[in-house]
Amino acid sequence: MLQFLDFFGRQKVNLKTSIRKSYHWRIMQLDHLERMLIENKNAFCDAIRKDFKVPTSEPMCEIGAPIAIIEFTRSQLREWVAPPSLKGDTYAEPCELFLSEGTGSSLILLLNPVIAAISAGNPVVLKADEETPATNAILDDLLPQYFEPSDVAMAKC
Repeated sequence: MLQFLDFFGRQKVNLKTSIRKSYHWRIMQLDHLERMLIENKNAFCDAIRKDFKVPTSEPMCEIGAPIAIIEFTRSQLREWVAPPSLKGDTYAEPCELFLSEGTGSSLILLLNPVIAAISAGNPVVLKADEETPATNAILDDLLPQYFEPSDVAMAKC
């Protein structure tokens, strides 16, 4: 986990580049997130069962829902990033930084805003809830394997 201020500093430097604005960068980040969920499905299921003490079938929904949202987002993204057909100048720019904080909630509620932020071209800081230590540990281990720390990372706040 990165200290929040360290991550924020990296983001400020990296945000000045135009790569995040590109359709291909956004698709690549969504692909990384989807691959992380699919390749580590069993680890996520085990972590969710430990954190929430739920039946075996429920964690599959926690992973399947974000994957479905990623697929939908990927199918719509080209249309979303296309310039609007308006008279005058419009500029679609990514925001500076997006913080997604799980509040005693599920992986779905933590990742859905992350998917939206990535599709908008924003860097993301994840701060999962203290009540989900197993899920936090999995995310803390996996995020650096799939994302650059300047794009998506867990933070200690």
